[in-house]
Amino acid sequence: MTAALSLQPSIQRLRLAILEQNRPGSVEGLLAHHILRTDPFATFEWQVGITQDWITNHFKATTLDNVVALGYFAWGFPSANYSQELNDGLARITERDAFKGEHLSIAHSPSRLLGIILGALALGSLGVQPLKWCQAVLEQLRTRGEMSFDPLLPYLFFRAFEKRMNLAIPLEASLYERAFADWMIRQQMYEGELSSAQLLANRNQLLFQAATDLRFDSAPQAAFVLTAVNATLFAALGSSLAEPRHVASVLKNFEPAMRRWRWDKEELQRPIRWPVTQEREVQDILWLILRSYFPDVVDEDALPKLGHSSYRADFGIPSLRLIVEAKFATSKDDFKKIEKEVQEDCVPYLRDLRYESLLIFIYDDSASVQEHEITRSALLEIPGVIDAIIVSRPSQLPRRNSTS
Repeated sequence: MTAALSLQPSIQRLRLAILEQNRPGSVEGLLAHHILRTDPFATFEWQVGITQDWITNHFKATTLDNVVALGYFAWGFPSANYSQELNDGLARITERDAFKGEHLSIAHSPSRLLGIILGALALGSLGVQPLKWCQAVLEQLRTRGEMSFDPLLPYLFFRAFEKRMNLAIPLEASLYERAFADWMIRQQMYEGELSSAQLLANRNQLLFQAATDLRFDSAPQAAFVLTAVNATLFAALGSSLAEPRHVASVLKNFEPAMRRWRWDKEELQRPIRWPVTQEREVQDILWLILRSYFPDVVDEDALPKLGHSSYRADFGIPSLRLIVEAKFATSKDDFKKIEKEVQEDCVPYLRDLRYESLLIFIYDDSASVQEHEITRSALLEIPGVIDAIIVSRPSQLPRRNSTS
């Protein structure tokens, strides 16, 4: 609460900067909307939408910012239909030399180039040629070694090429760079993983800079900083209230939730079937569940070595000092083996000072329910294990060696 209060003046400045561009056809306002559209705490009454009146009285297919604005709008509001105007505008814009001019060239204005990319993607097959033009511009920037002038550029590659971005946050990063990296992480647009310590350090520094040295040059930069501050404060407030038992409560709903797991009957024309045949697939399902609730969950978190052995936890939730470990039982005989594995792993896992407890999740593909309570009781006697959740394969899924 103290952190939120100390950031109130900064949050107000950020909101005012965004509101100054909150008007129809504003490229800066539309990009700010694009950044904030999934932020539940960015409560703006957006006025950036394109209307027929704006098209009639303001739009010119030869004006760069008009076409860029329509590109953002077509992407963000797909129900609107100004495809003819957008198609005409993109055709005109992509006839230009993107590198002509210095500070005002399209190639050196990522906010404009992004609007063109999004507009081309929104047009689907009609946007193939404009998208290729944008891809060529980006490749020239890469060839020229001009990839460092704006942190936003990697996001253009993500949209234009569906290429995930490398994740790096330099020690001397600006507030804008830190906020963009945080947004990128939350949008799952990056390659690799930062450690939980790196994530925490970036967010702590981000809040400190926002409170003591708030700097931004545009409404979109203000939007990046605002959404990063919102997410960081929410995570901090949420983690102060959450406890490891809340993770157990969430995962105990796994079995009834699997009622909707797809395994269509053969008589359907295109049956959809989602097999669950190994531990890795259970981990994938758990990731979807845990990441939806706990934003700091770390997938396959590396733990300190013990002797010659290296260890990785399936999932770590540093804010709760909790490790979640998944197991897959193919027969009733696997339960004894799982009990032994957990007992052996518990000591090396909890040597990591970030964690102090384990939650064990077992998916029983054999539906050997008679073993569940015996194993659960045994696991709860192991120091550090706070809970053990055992679920059975839903009846619509066949056994691993079965086909129907």
